[in-house]
Amino acid sequence: MSQGAKKTHQGRSRKTRDKLLNALENLLVDNDFADISVNQIASEAGVSPASVYRRFDKKQGFIPVLFELYLERLNQWVKSPEAQLDIEGCSLREALKRLARTTWRQMEQQTHILRAIHLHGRNHLALMGTSADQFEAAMLSAMTMIIALYDDEIEKTDHDKAARMLAYYFNNILLERGLFKEQSAEWAKEIPDTDFTDEVADFAYGYLQVKD
Repeated sequence: MSQGAKKTHQGRSRKTRDKLLNALENLLVDNDFADISVNQIASEAGVSPASVYRRFDKKQGFIPVLFELYLERLNQWVKSPEAQLDIEGCSLREALKRLARTTWRQMEQQTHILRAIHLHGRNHLALMGTSADQFEAAMLSAMTMIIALYDDEIEKTDHDKAARMLAYYFNNILLERGLFKEQSAEWAKEIPDTDFTDEVADFAYGYLQVKD
């Protein structure tokens, strides 16, 4: 059970908890987490505000639960046909482009949840438990795999460091685009998402081509 969420003993109580989580997700599509009140969540779910406090440790208690929801959907997506990265016969540069495009599509689908987690979970990392570590490890694993597959095209000699840098770069630049695109400079907004992800991949490719 997530930290921040209170233990439920009955099926009915769990059903109400899920209704509250669904209600919050609906509200997050058009609102920032900080602007959503407990009363709004309760109203959207069709329950009393007291029901929220019986199941969550204040509003902040939703954050680790949202993170677990995101990880659950991420795991489901990884197993889906959409997530399968077909890079057989591709060059390193093309493989990076396909990876960037695929990662972007997944992030885009869950932007409303990621925004709440990113902006309001950083100051409460203890609530996130080991889930955050698992997420970071998964991203690093994907980059390590790409580097291992294209060893002969990579000039970087320290592959472990290169994988860590790529994991950090891909995760943060795509997340920033997804969460704050509307707050970006006008010239940045004019770049189509497909072009943006391709350029992100080219930056990564250029980094891997630089000799130590």
